[in-house]
Amino acid sequence: MTVSQDAADDVERCCWELGAVSVTMMDDSGIDLLEPAPGETPLWETVRLSAMFEEEVEIEPVLVTLQALGLAVQYESIRDQAWERVWMSRFQPMKFGHRLWICPTGHSVDEPNAVVVDLDPGLAFGTGTHATTALCLEWLDMAIQGGEKLLDYGCGSGILMIAAVKLGAGAIVAIDNDPQALTAAHQNAARNHVDDVVNFIGVGQNVETDFDVVVANILADPLVTLSTKIENALKSGGRLVLSGIMESQADWVMGSYQNIQFDEPVIRDGWVRLTGRRPVE
Repeated sequence: MTVSQDAADDVERCCWELGAVSVTMMDDSGIDLLEPAPGETPLWETVRLSAMFEEEVEIEPVLVTLQALGLAVQYESIRDQAWERVWMSRFQPMKFGHRLWICPTGHSVDEPNAVVVDLDPGLAFGTGTHATTALCLEWLDMAIQGGEKLLDYGCGSGILMIAAVKLGAGAIVAIDNDPQALTAAHQNAARNHVDDVVNFIGVGQNVETDFDVVVANILADPLVTLSTKIENALKSGGRLVLSGIMESQADWVMGSYQNIQFDEPVIRDGWVRLTGRRPVE
């Protein structure tokens, strides 16, 4: 159904009360709802709202209730499938930079000198398909020389820290505030035989201050909030990589890092990768 911005919250609440198992909001052009830039309104003027219900839910009372709100409602039944296999069939090996590949189950990479990360899409963020992850992977492929000590702040699926190890990084610390992400990262590290190189820590634990590289692919607001902590983790001359940032947020994020000399931002599909270096003291 299509609803106004003012009515979106009430309609969403109504769907949950009617027994929805998920509610998704998109604008009329089909763009996902993303983190707004500072000062921006978080919803579009007109919202396309979709709600999913279990097959056992009687649909007529749901339709009557929503139509009573003055909404034009479209609905369809979705046939059950082996969704994991359907989802997996969409993924093929992907190359980032000159030698780095992300390879899902059932596929292989036949290329000389390929560095392959075995990774399937899962519940934690990070499979390489999003521009923010791709930009970070390409930087790692270009920049890792061997032996670096790297901090992956907000590791998600672990894709970046696994890639860094396989490219030659010497020691990794991975941190995330989502227990599910840490579980996924643990499993993916073991699958790639790099778990002995990675130290997983929670957000509340102390972070060291002598990293050669810090990578943080999260979102603009936490990158700003955590800027001092992230900066302090870098040693003198250390390199910083930030992503998960919309183009309109780049200046805001860079302005919160007082001790970093930033390079020119790299932009793709409206997303930005920021790289820089802590000056040698």
